[in-house]
Amino acid sequence: MIVSVSDMDATRKRIEVLVPQELVERMRDETIKSLQKRVKIKGFRQGRVPKEMITFYYRDVIEEEVKRRIMEETLLDALREASLEPLVKPIAEYIEKDGLAGYVLECEVVPLVDVREYKGVEVEVKSPEVKQEEIDRRLEELRNMHAVIREKEGEAVAEPGDIAILKYQGFIEGRPVNEAGTDFYPLELGKGIFMPEFENAIVGMKKGEEKEVEILFPEDYPDKGIAGKKVLFKVLLRELKEKVLSELSDEFAKDLSFDSLEALREEVVKSIRKEKEAFMREYVFRTVMDKIGDGIEVPIPSRYLESRVEDVLEDLKERMREDNLVEEERKKLREEVEKRVKEEIREEFILLNIAKKEEIAVSEEEKEEEIKRISENMKRPYVDMKEFFEKNGLMGYIRNRVLLKKARDFLISNAQIKEIT
Repeated sequence: MIVSVSDMDATRKRIEVLVPQELVERMRDETIKSLQKRVKIKGFRQGRVPKEMITFYYRDVIEEEVKRRIMEETLLDALREASLEPLVKPIAEYIEKDGLAGYVLECEVVPLVDVREYKGVEVEVKSPEVKQEEIDRRLEELRNMHAVIREKEGEAVAEPGDIAILKYQGFIEGRPVNEAGTDFYPLELGKGIFMPEFENAIVGMKKGEEKEVEILFPEDYPDKGIAGKKVLFKVLLRELKEKVLSELSDEFAKDLSFDSLEALREEVVKSIRKEKEAFMREYVFRTVMDKIGDGIEVPIPSRYLESRVEDVLEDLKERMREDNLVEEERKKLREEVEKRVKEEIREEFILLNIAKKEEIAVSEEEKEEEIKRISENMKRPYVDMKEFFEKNGLMGYIRNRVLLKKARDFLISNAQIKEIT
C-alpha cells in the first residue's frame, strides 16, 4: 500500500492511498463468488451461474462493492501510516493512478497552535471553607427532599410551601390558548415556577374553589403566542397538599442510612467541600485559559464546526419548542450556537497543542474507558460504539477526549495558586 500525505491548509490534510493490484483482484473475486451464491439468472441454477455472466450483468455492482471494500479494509492502516487522526469522517474519493486502484481522503485535523507560557500562571482563589449557614441550608434541603406530602384538611387555604393540584385553561379574547391549559398540574407555591400574579392568586384558595386570573404577559416572554398579551386563566383548585418536614435528629439521619445526625453533618460538610474544590479547580482552569489564550490565532475546520453545531441544534430541538421560532429567530439561534461552539473548539485545540508539547500520552485502557462512558451515556452497546469509531477512523476523536481531560488537569496542577480569605 502506497500512502502519501500533503497539506491542503492549516486544518486539512490530503491523503492519497494506492493499494496492490492483487488485493483488488482478491476483493473482486470474493464479490463475484458471493453474488454467484445469491443471484438468479434465467437458464441457470442458483449457485451455478458462470463467473462471466455475473461479471456481465453485475459489473457496476461489483465495482462499487470493490471500491467500498478497498476503503473499508485499508482505511485504518492508511491513517495509521499517515499518522493522522481525523476530527470527523474523512471525505473520500475513489481513484485509479499508475495502473493502481485507491482513494483520496480529505481529513480535517487539529491545527498546530503556538501556545506559550502556560505553566506557572498565577491565580488567586478563595479558600474552600465550609460555613455553618451552608451546612444548615443543605440539611434543610434534605428535609424538604424527604418531606411527607399529605392532604390539608377541613377549610384549609393554600399557603406558600403547599402543593396545589390545579386544573386551568388560558383564554385570549374568549378563545382557548393551546399549551396554556391542563387538567392536572401540581404546583408548589412560592417556588416561582409560574408568573407571580398567577401564584399569588392561588394563595388563599380552598379545595374545590374556582377563580379567574387575568395576566398581562411581558413582550419578551419566551412563548411568542402569548407574549405581550392579556390571558384570562380559569382555575380550579382540585386538591391541596402540604409538606411535613421531619425534625433534624438521629432518627432522620438513620432514615437516610447514616448512623447519627453527626455522621450526616460530616457527610454534608464533605459534599460541600468537594463541590467547592471542584468549583475552585474550574475557576483556576478558566483563569489560566483566559490568560494564555489571549491573542492566539486558532484556525477552525469548517466541516468539524458544522458537525458540532448540528449536534447542539439537534439536542436543542428535543428540549425546546422549535415550531414557535420564526426563521429570523432560528437564524439567530444558529449564529449564537456557532459562536459558542467556535469558542469551545478554540479552547480544545489550545489544550490539544499543550498536550502534544508536553507529550501527554493516552493508553489503550483509557481509550476503552472513554468509549464505555460514551456508550453508557448514549445507551448503546459498547461493542457497537467501538466498531463505529474504528470503522470510521474516529479513534482520534476518542483519544482527543481523553487528552483534553488530561491537559486540563495539567494546567490546573501547574498553576501558581494563591489562596485568599
